[in-house]
Amino acid sequence: MDRKRVNGPELSVVPVEEHTEEKQILDSKERRLDGRGIDDIRPIFMKSGLISQANGSTYMEFGNAKVVCAVYGPRQMKKPSFTGKGVLNCEIKFATFSCKKRRAFQRDAQEKEFSQILVQALTPAVRLDLLPKSSIDVYVNVLENDGTSSTLAAAISAASVALADAGIEMYDQVAASSIAYVQNKILMDPSALEEESEDGSLVVSYMPSLNEITHILQNGNTESAIANKAVEQCIDACSKIYSVMSTVLLQSLDTSDK
Repeated sequence: MDRKRVNGPELSVVPVEEHTEEKQILDSKERRLDGRGIDDIRPIFMKSGLISQANGSTYMEFGNAKVVCAVYGPRQMKKPSFTGKGVLNCEIKFATFSCKKRRAFQRDAQEKEFSQILVQALTPAVRLDLLPKSSIDVYVNVLENDGTSSTLAAAISAASVALADAGIEMYDQVAASSIAYVQNKILMDPSALEEESEDGSLVVSYMPSLNEITHILQNGNTESAIANKAVEQCIDACSKIYSVMSTVLLQSLDTSDK
């Protein structure tokens, strides 16, 4: 008997394998599992001014997705730049309990990528030319993730409202929406379950009042005609989200006056 080697059991059995069937996302009437149509977005709840220590803050629920954003600044930069413009710093962090698979405390590559996307989506809307040698820090914490692309879109919309709540002068609010290509269909605002069967995704950041797109993130392969249709649907969804964002800001002004 070899004492330096771990011997296996004398008897072995075939491991039990779990055979999972392909999940049906759409029924015969093109209704999704939560009862929505393919062009419908989930209900939205937003509330601003919840974090008293921050200059501006927003809490947003997008279906089961929950995002909280805090804005600090403008404040003087530690190393002032001589470009005559301010700097927008953004950071997205997923809570350790926000996903099915537990996230690490340290920021991973996906969180760093999303932070850079957040900067690119919000920078065209912020009047950084009025804030020389100043920095604005935006921190987004994802409390529950119900679809990666949808959560990113919710983070962009929440950060835009938080910037306005902080009194930062902007050209326009930035609303974001997402779609998923599933079974040759365009599903608006996909959930985490629907993203498991997606062939690609699209996230569009849009300024409705100026009719300008600030950022587009496309994953997967699709035809140009389908992509153009998806962008148009995202723009329509951003207009609906924009109305909710405007209502939240108006309500916060009424509350502050009282």
